[in-house]
Amino acid sequence: MRGTMYRAEVEPMPENPPDGLPFTGLWKVVIYEGERLVRTDRENITHSMAKRLASELNFQFGVKRSAKGA
Repeated sequence: MRGTMYRAEVEPMPENPPDGLPFTGLWKVVIYEGERLVRTDRENITHSMAKRLASELNFQFGVKRSAKGA
């Protein structure tokens, strides 16, 4: 697995209404290897829960956060 870069991202569920308020509705956490979708980790969860889970997964994957203003 050395050299393989995974990342977790938060995406809205397809059922979310397009005209809904930001960060409302149900969300999912998806895992990518480069640009390729590997799998969906969790579905139908709140945005805050999805964001927290994606953050924890990215920490485990060793994803570096970009510095603000850089």
